[in-house]
Amino acid sequence: MAVELQAWQAPGVRLPPGPAGGRGRRRHHGDRLPINIPPAAQRHQEAHPLSPQTPKSPTPVVPLTVITLRQMCAKYWLEKVQYLLKADIPKYSAFAVQRFLADLPRDLRARMLHNALKAGGLHLASGVRELASVNRALVLLTHDIQIYETVYISLPRAQPDGEWPLDIEFLLRNGDGLLDMVVTLPQLLTDPVRKIFTDLLRTCRNLKKVRIVNACDDAMVLVTRHCRHLVELDVSNAEGVSNDGVNRAIVNFNYADLKTPSQIKKFDVGNTNVNEDGICAILTRLPGLASLGCVDIPEPLGIVDEVVGPEALQACLEEVTIRAVTVNRLQALARLCPAVSSINAIINHPGATINDLRLIANLKHLRLSVREPYLLSPQALYDFVWALGPRLLTLRVDGDVYWEADIGILASSMPNLEELALPAITVPTKESLDVLKAKDTPGLRRLRILEVDCMTGAGPKAWAKDYDLVRKGIVAALKRCTALKRLICRPTNLVESDLMEILAVNRMEQLESLELYNSMLGLDAAKLLMDTCTNLHVMKGMRSWRGLTLTELVKLRAHTRGHRRAAELKVLP
Repeated sequence: MAVELQAWQAPGVRLPPGPAGGRGRRRHHGDRLPINIPPAAQRHQEAHPLSPQTPKSPTPVVPLTVITLRQMCAKYWLEKVQYLLKADIPKYSAFAVQRFLADLPRDLRARMLHNALKAGGLHLASGVRELASVNRALVLLTHDIQIYETVYISLPRAQPDGEWPLDIEFLLRNGDGLLDMVVTLPQLLTDPVRKIFTDLLRTCRNLKKVRIVNACDDAMVLVTRHCRHLVELDVSNAEGVSNDGVNRAIVNFNYADLKTPSQIKKFDVGNTNVNEDGICAILTRLPGLASLGCVDIPEPLGIVDEVVGPEALQACLEEVTIRAVTVNRLQALARLCPAVSSINAIINHPGATINDLRLIANLKHLRLSVREPYLLSPQALYDFVWALGPRLLTLRVDGDVYWEADIGILASSMPNLEELALPAITVPTKESLDVLKAKDTPGLRRLRILEVDCMTGAGPKAWAKDYDLVRKGIVAALKRCTALKRLICRPTNLVESDLMEILAVNRMEQLESLELYNSMLGLDAAKLLMDTCTNLHVMKGMRSWRGLTLTELVKLRAHTRGHRRAAELKVLP
């Protein structure tokens, strides 16, 4: 036994004597060793970590009821259809399957369709690896079904025979009820691609939200010409968008259909070739515009104020982006746009502090990026959130943040918080932990999105971080988040006993997306999450779980096809 423990035995630790004969008893891999391992050695026990010394929590109650027969049928049909279309079958066979499925009840097909598209829309924003498998569910679409989930499509380069993917063919025939679409165009908009894109927009004429990847002026003009109910248009990060295309789009918004006034609220042209002249044209010619996306707004606002006067400003901005926060810019913004309630701010020089953002009277949503470590201190953040109090609904902080935020102070200062994203959280004092354990306080009850991601900040050194306090803070916070829909933890300091303690109090029935990275959890914890969180659609980061092998990952995907959950679940490594 001394030979087995020689690799990690610390100085001063004595091994217990073996039985008679001098030979130690052979231990199994999962036996607990009867010695006191020093803390420095505990950090390296990654494969089999020691459970924290906490009282045993009650076992969470997994619902034993099986889903209804109607939900079973919906799940069965969806799996069979996706498996059938996975093979390379001719298009006439796919259309025959679509005609056969049209005999199913409309509400059943709509439920199956939204179930499949929700699982795709929650994770396809970061990549289109599983785009084909998600869009196979469009075979259930008919013209009388309205789709509320985001549909991701990609237009490839034109083939010599004119063949297009199946998902595009389905939308060309029955895309009348599509409301939200993200389309990826090729780098060159050729005539065949332009024709199929025009036909697609004519069919999906009721679109309200459109995002174009690799956009150009012609594609933007086509969208604004055919989609008269457009509310949000995103053509950001595209070099092919210029002032000429913006002017033509403004004409289509205002004059393409005189019977239907323009409904556009968000027009994102950030990181394109549109300069200040194009931004000023948008501000002065589009009435009712609420957001320009990631466009840096102070300079165009100053030009409009100096050249034509503030009375020519027709846009009623509610969401703005400020790349460099200064007091003068905030004062001008408060004077010209009094309805601003959402700010994406970047603090990159010592001329302004977070306290200056209190000049915005109706501030409700704040996304703050810090470019130098000394520009934001924990006390300054706590004073700011205390001053705003229940008015603040969104708080996202990233950048050069090297400290952990006190989740107890944030929960007590912002009782109506719905979205929170920080590089790290902790509970440094007993008072902070008592705030999270109190039953009468409303903190974090309305929280819908919680992201604790060390990759968004400059994390502290390993020897300066108390992992036990971090774990206690996450456990106490998750016990209160009953309305949580999205959870991201990187790294995850929870063990299986913590997870059981959380789920025994809060089953997180509304949770849809779960991302746990660098975790010590295993197969039993993953099955417990799947059986308890019945509305879960996406699980990410499973490959980084130290207690989960690739074989168990395959078993976990098979476990999702059981008859205890109706929601379509994607397990992504």
